[in-house]
Amino acid sequence: MSLPERLRNARELKGYTRQKLAEETGIALSSLYFYEKGERIPSADVIQKISKALNVSTAYFFEEIDTLEIPKPNKLPDFVKEQITKIDELKSLKLSEKLEIIGNELIDISKKIKDFE
Repeated sequence: MSLPERLRNARELKGYTRQKLAEETGIALSSLYFYEKGERIPSADVIQKISKALNVSTAYFFEEIDTLEIPKPNKLPDFVKEQITKIDELKSLKLSEKLEIIGNELIDISKKIKDFE
């Protein structure tokens, strides 16, 4: 896959239009068009901006890697999943029970903050 094809592929996998990528990177829309058509070669700085906006490695654009994996939002850290589960459990409780749990959580948080001081 050529550099222009990789640029377009990465952008499309992220679900970005050229306009959206231009807004995210500060790169002119016309420049992005020319990079993807192979009519211009992007500088290293431009590649870095595009990589950051699309959340891909700069190496993807130059190496012999033909597959690109964009991190999926459903791959959450365990502690985030635990918090989501707690929130879901709160939905079925009465207001007084919710307030008690929130109060206990705030006490735990304040203790943890004091441990860092």
